[in-house]
Amino acid sequence: MTPRVSVCIPNLNTVAFLQERFDSVFRQTYPDWELFVYDSYSDDGSWELIQKCAATDSRVRLAQGPRNGPYPAWNECVAQTSGEFVYIATSDDSMAPDFLEKMVAALEKNPDCELAHSPLVVVDHDGREVPDHSWPACTIFAEGMEYLAKTPHVRHAPYDGLLQLTGRHTVLSITQLLIRRSLFSKTGPFTARWGSVSDFYWEMRAGLTTNTVHVPDTWATWRVRPNQASASVSAHSFEYYSRLEDMIAVAVSECGNTLPEAVQGALKSELSRTRDLRAYYATLREMRSSVLRRRVFQLEAFIGGSVAVRREILARILGKESWSQNAPAQTGRWLESLGMSPITLTSGSQGSRP
Repeated sequence: MTPRVSVCIPNLNTVAFLQERFDSVFRQTYPDWELFVYDSYSDDGSWELIQKCAATDSRVRLAQGPRNGPYPAWNECVAQTSGEFVYIATSDDSMAPDFLEKMVAALEKNPDCELAHSPLVVVDHDGREVPDHSWPACTIFAEGMEYLAKTPHVRHAPYDGLLQLTGRHTVLSITQLLIRRSLFSKTGPFTARWGSVSDFYWEMRAGLTTNTVHVPDTWATWRVRPNQASASVSAHSFEYYSRLEDMIAVAVSECGNTLPEAVQGALKSELSRTRDLRAYYATLREMRSSVLRRRVFQLEAFIGGSVAVRREILARILGKESWSQNAPAQTGRWLESLGMSPITLTSGSQGSRP
């Protein structure tokens, strides 16, 4: 019989964290899982440890393949498993013992959702929580939506995807998601087209096309450490901005026809407005070390910039919230005006962290 959940561990030279990752899977209170480990020919002792751990549980399968990067490895994991639900258990991270139990239960209770989303605990190399990288402060949900981190709810498509027009993530790490396998028929596989930041594109496609149930009373971790793949492009660089713009354009283009007609009709002007605002803020971030340059740029943008940029600058001068701070509420009101419900609060308990 096919296991209900396919837990996938893609690995390359993370032997220091593998035992913790295996333990986090073996300690799950939900038993109906398979574990598929895909190792990219590690040379740090990982493969030997993986074989040792696999020998302790018959639900574990192993394979090795070329070093093509994380996203091809994730795809290989999905292709070689068959569970109804998929969990990408990155090899240097962990999760609560009740993670699978509660995430599966949430998707069973909400069959119209193809993603379950948990709180995320950001930790350092040694597993200590990193306060200045706390979740949800590093996502769009920091903008007037912090209460949702502890509130059971369903976010209805295309709300999450539209929020990413701000250029900010709705999901910080793949480790906080349990994916219904059917979602891949809408998003396609993970892609490495934009290098180490390509998960933003898959995340946006998912947010535009499926509903997400948030499960506040469990957690997963995301480890921040030197030399990890996701740290290879600075979020404050124009290189990142250029990739971000391309990801947004491609995601909207590919998903546009699946959106409600009312959304499609208004999206063209919204794309132009948000593109101007992303460019404005990207330039400000690039100039963050020089107050004078920032002020000169803002003056020039106010005089010769687009209507959206001039309004944004004026709003900030008047002490009003920034565009990204307004985006969750503004996008929600827009969808409601079209007869759509962006968020539905559900029953559940308040979560806790380890």
